[in-house]
Amino acid sequence: MRYFCRVEYDGTRFGGWQYQPNSVSVQQILEETLSVVMRAPCTVTAAGRTDAGVHARGQGIHFDVCEEINTAAAESSLNGLLPPDIAVYGLRSVRDDFHARYSAVSRKYKYCISQKKSPLLQKRVWPVFYKIDWDRVEREIKSLMGIHDFTTFCSSNTDCKSMECNISSASLSCNENDVKIFTIEANRFIYKMIRSLAGTLVDIGRGYITDSMQAIIDAKDRNRAGATAPACGLTLEWVSYPPEDSL
Repeated sequence: MRYFCRVEYDGTRFGGWQYQPNSVSVQQILEETLSVVMRAPCTVTAAGRTDAGVHARGQGIHFDVCEEINTAAAESSLNGLLPPDIAVYGLRSVRDDFHARYSAVSRKYKYCISQKKSPLLQKRVWPVFYKIDWDRVEREIKSLMGIHDFTTFCSSNTDCKSMECNISSASLSCNENDVKIFTIEANRFIYKMIRSLAGTLVDIGRGYITDSMQAIIDAKDRNRAGATAPACGLTLEWVSYPPEDSL
């Protein structure tokens, strides 16, 4: 039988989602804990792989077991054994052909930027102390909407075969702590794309880059992008699935 749940984690101490040879990963901890609770080896499949230091609030995963389980009891046991920086919620059975990655229709990320020093937020935001023209940043964000080739914003060591992504929403907001939040949702993202976009938007806002975002996208040239923003400000906010899956 196949089961699905959401995973929330603080990515600070992890080498990323996926197994790593020289560091602890979120996947490793989850699989080890699941195997204890299910009393059998368990492999988990995630909607997406987050990099070292990146957080998640609504990561989606699935795993298979031989027998039906009590989901409430299993979820409670998992959270009791998992470390404080990982939690699961919404454990439920799904159809056998459901796939956490391939059934997903969109992924939403948030990137947080603060312009003041805040020790309590240091692992959640990118502290930027330049003078930023946020009105210009907000205008440039509109160019991201729709289907584009995002070659400009892809890390050079990627194995992605397609650079095309369909951005369904992109916006800039500000919370009660004066943290600027860049929110973006798309059918897919390529390696380090959001961190590259965030860094480029900041470089545009501070006047370091004078080109428009549209011109930078159209160039399809990694050298036209700005700095890659640090991982600490990025959170996988939510993974959406078709309405029939009710997830």
